[in-house]
Amino acid sequence: TQNTDIKAEGAARLKEELEYLKGPARQELAERLRHAVSQGDLSENADYHKAKEDQGFLEGRIQELEYLLKNAV
Repeated sequence: TQNTDIKAEGAARLKEELEYLKGPARQELAERLRHAVSQGDLSENADYHKAKEDQGFLEGRIQELEYLLKNAV
C-alpha cells in the first residue's frame, strides 16, 4: 500500500468534498437520471447519456477521495 502525505487542512477539505459528492451531488444526479428516464427512449436521449457520463466521473472521484483518505499519513 502506498501512503499519501496529506496535511490536516487538506484532509478536511477532501472529507468535505467526499461528503458532498456522496450526499447532495449523488442525489442531484439521481434526480437527473430519473427525469431523463421519464422522457422515454434512452437510445437518443442526450440528457440521459450526459447524466450517465457524469455519474461515472462522480463515482470515480468518490473512489479516488476514499483511497486518498484511507492511505493518508
